[in-house]
Amino acid sequence: MQDWEYCRQMLPKVSRTFALNITVLKDDLHRSILTAYLFCRIVDTVEDAAELDPKIKIRLLQEFSHIIEDPDHRARNLDRWVEDCRAVDGSENDLDLLINTPRVFNVFDSLPVNHQEQIVPSVSRMARGMAYFQQKFSFNEITLLEDEHELEEYCYFVAGLVGEMLCNLFFQEIPNLSPKSRETMQRTAVSFGLGLQMTNISKDIIVDRGRGWSYIPRSYIIGQGLTVEEFNAGTSINQNLEVMERLLHKTLGHLEDALRFTLAIPRYQTRIRLFCIWPLWMAMETVAVLHNNQSLLNSDDPVKISRSTVRRILRRTRLLCYSDLLLKWAFGDIKKRAQLKNPPRFDLDALNDRLNRISLDSLGNETALSH
Repeated sequence: MQDWEYCRQMLPKVSRTFALNITVLKDDLHRSILTAYLFCRIVDTVEDAAELDPKIKIRLLQEFSHIIEDPDHRARNLDRWVEDCRAVDGSENDLDLLINTPRVFNVFDSLPVNHQEQIVPSVSRMARGMAYFQQKFSFNEITLLEDEHELEEYCYFVAGLVGEMLCNLFFQEIPNLSPKSRETMQRTAVSFGLGLQMTNISKDIIVDRGRGWSYIPRSYIIGQGLTVEEFNAGTSINQNLEVMERLLHKTLGHLEDALRFTLAIPRYQTRIRLFCIWPLWMAMETVAVLHNNQSLLNSDDPVKISRSTVRRILRRTRLLCYSDLLLKWAFGDIKKRAQLKNPPRFDLDALNDRLNRISLDSLGNETALSH
C-alpha cells in the first residue's frame, strides 16, 4: 500500500469526526490538513498513554519536536524514536499509526513547501507543550489543572495551536483575503481550537478521570464548596452539575468565536467553510446535550450526539454555508433551544502574555533521549 493511501485509510480509524470534514477539502489543502492531523494524533497517542511513565512521555514528545523540525535529525533518529514508542499503550489503530509514523513523514515531504512551513512550528510546539504539562502529572493518581488560566494554556497546546495552523494554511489557499477578514481569523483561530477541545473535555470527563487526568480546574470545584474527592465521588450531583455548567459556559464563548472565524472565510470558499462548520455545529449540539445533563456524571460512556443529528448537520449546512445570516440564525437557534446563557468573551492577549512566560525549552537536555 502506498504511503498516501495508508494515511487516507487510517484517518477514519483514528477520528470519525475529522474524517468527515477533512474529506470535504480537495487537492493540496486536503493532503496537508490530513497529514497534519495524523501528526497531531501521533503526539496525542503518546500523551494519552495511560500506563506510560510521564518521564518517558516527556522524552518521546521532546524528541518528536526535534524530529519534525530538523530533517537531518529525522533521518538519523526517526527509526529509533518509533522503536522507543513500542512502550506506548493505546488503541490498536492509534498504535498502528504510531509505528507507521515514517509513512506520514513520507507524505509530508511531498506537500508544498509553504504548507510544510505552517505545519512544522505548530506540531513541534504542540509536542513540547504536551511535554511541559506532563511535568505536572503524578503517576498513578489523579492530576488536576489548577485554574481557568491553566485550562486555557493546556488547551492552547493541544488544540489552540491547531486553530492557528489551520488559519495559516487557509491563508495560503486564500491569498487575497481582505485585511479585516484576516484579522478576524487571526484573533479567533485559537479560540476555535479551545472551543472544540473544551467540548471534548466536558463529554469525556469520566473517561479522562479513569486514565488519571481531570481537566476540570481545581478552582471550579472548590468554588462550588466541594473538595476534589467529593467531586470525583459524585457526592452532590447538583454541585457537580454547577461545576460542569461553568465549563460549558466558557466553552460556548469559544464556540461563538469559532462562528466569527468561519464567517470571515469568503462565501465562495464553500469547502473551507464546511470544513469549519461541521465540527462547530457538532460541538454546539454536544454542548446542548451536556447542558444540565446528570447522565454526564453517572456513566463511563461519553455523552454523544445522535447519528441522526450528525446527518442533519451534514445535510442542512450544505445549504446554509452560503449565507452569513442563515448561519448566525441556525447557530443561535441551537443556543436558544438549549437555553444557553450569553458567555464571557475570551481574552486572547491575556493568554498570549501568559504563554510568553512559559519556557518550553526548560525541559532541555535532561529529557533528551539517551541510549
